Amino acid sequence: MRVPAAVLSSCLLVACAGSSGSLPPAGSPLAAEALAARCNALVDRALGDNRAMQTLAALLAAAPKRLSGSPGDADAVRWGLATMREIGLENVRAEPCKVPCWVRGTETAAVVGDGAVPLRVTALGGSIATAEGGIEAEVVEVRSFEQLQQMGEAARGKIVFFNRPMPRILRRTGQAYGAAVPQRSNGAIEAGKVGGVAALVRSMTTTVDGHPHTGVMHYDDAVPKVPAAAIATADAEALAALLQRGPVRVRLELGCETRPEVESANVVGELRGGSRPDEVVVIGGHLDAWDLGRGAHDDGAGVAHVLEAVRLLKVCGVRPARTIRVVLFACEEFGLHGATAYAEQHAAELGQHVAAMETDAGGFTPQGFSTSLTGDDAEAVRRLFAPLAELGAGAVLPGAGACGADLTPMHAAGVTCFGLVVDGHRYFDYHHSALDDLAAVNERELALGAAVVAYAASVLADR
Repeated sequence: MRVPAAVLSSCLLVACAGSSGSLPPAGSPLAAEALAARCNALVDRALGDNRAMQTLAALLAAAPKRLSGSPGDADAVRWGLATMREIGLENVRAEPCKVPCWVRGTETAAVVGDGAVPLRVTALGGSIATAEGGIEAEVVEVRSFEQLQQMGEAARGKIVFFNRPMPRILRRTGQAYGAAVPQRSNGAIEAGKVGGVAALVRSMTTTVDGHPHTGVMHYDDAVPKVPAAAIATADAEALAALLQRGPVRVRLELGCETRPEVESANVVGELRGGSRPDEVVVIGGHLDAWDLGRGAHDDGAGVAHVLEAVRLLKVCGVRPARTIRVVLFACEEFGLHGATAYAEQHAAELGQHVAAMETDAGGFTPQGFSTSLTGDDAEAVRRLFAPLAELGAGAVLPGAGACGADLTPMHAAGVTCFGLVVDGHRYFDYHHSALDDLAAVNERELALGAAVVAYAASVLADR
């Protein structure tokens, strides 16, 4: 009898303990029991072994500072290769790519004059340095690019202070970040257009504290380049209050520089498929991290998730029909150099990539997945992921596009994409700051995330 495609798409080829043979459609009790058994086995093993936290701690110890192009980045590549081999993955290799090399230097700022006070700042990634000895100028505060444009000549020769907070009213912090981050990304360009001498940007976090948050910024070669720094939110509030009383002058000094590109690599390893090994499900996170903290949530957690996911599948005896390929992407933070290189180097086989999944939202409690799928296709995946609902991780958010920055080139080539969704309310408390360290990660939340990735990747590889 010919089984309809809709039924085949929700059948498993491998049972939880690794036994072979097709299972009945997902709607039947037997299939539901097998799916639940696989999920439960992976979750129990993840919590019991607690290896995800060990993996994350090992990465942070081996490569605590792994900004792309740095010596720590090279340390991270070596660690990734060694860890994949230790887990027992196949075809482990480093796939080379060129990455930027930007180096942080001196970074100081202060309100000058009567009642001078220091300001806690950090250079934005890619910024030029100030002139030796720094810049001293009057500050103008704006909340939008439109407001800055309306100031016109009044902003010339000034330090432009972009003080638009992430909107607290938005329920998803990622949306709040998206609403505010253009001032970080393009603030220096807009300041340069009006003759400003520097850009000072409120840090991208809803928390009001003393920790500045870095992140990448951009220049336009047609616009004069000015240095750019982020200011801690508590100091942004204090500076805004001073400006309410009258003119304020600030001295800013940055010693950063951009050096020639260097070679890095995507780190790749595979759990080869049992019956359809030439078809691939990619699971990945990015290996690089900003240099203020140790990148525990961004994206050490994602690296730990995907490495632990394949270890869990191996120890639980699950070898899916298709190959699960782990990719630790290079240089996400400075412009997706690793993601672009992967898509180019694997262009001939992207048609055999049946899915790609990224985890780059931190190691918090998993809630489900976003997906580029829509309609009936998304609903079929929702049924396949049904056992995750018991963990509170059964959400499937359709029509989400690439679902992760590193998946953008694959999504453009037509690959179906998934992104791990977690409870993100605390993510931007740590993101790109000195607070993003091991103590910010809960071991049980991290372990659950790894188990959820393992289950989802395995059933996608079997469907």
